[in-house]
Amino acid sequence: MLDLLIPPQITKVLIYTKPISMRWGAMKFRSLCADVLGVEPQPDTAFLFANKKQDTLLLYIVGEHGDQPLTKKLDRGAFLVPTAKPDGTPFVAMRRPALAKLFR
Repeated sequence: MLDLLIPPQITKVLIYTKPISMRWGAMKFRSLCADVLGVEPQPDTAFLFANKKQDTLLLYIVGEHGDQPLTKKLDRGAFLVPTAKPDGTPFVAMRRPALAKLFR
């Protein structure tokens, strides 16, 4: 379901494993990607963030028309957001087909 929202040019999705505020703007997301994740936003990469309850996902994409934050909120339940890696990396990389694993 979530992979339908992602443009076809996106080949990699980076999932930030810590909760964030869904009220942040595009500049804050761009800064988080570059400074905390260490990855400059590119048109072939999408970034996925979750809130504290894990009932809302925000997909951040940098496209030819600028920055695009897309949100998906569940009426009940929660997304299965991966946990951080033991090596301290703050994100988990996934391919598009694996995004279905985020739904219960």
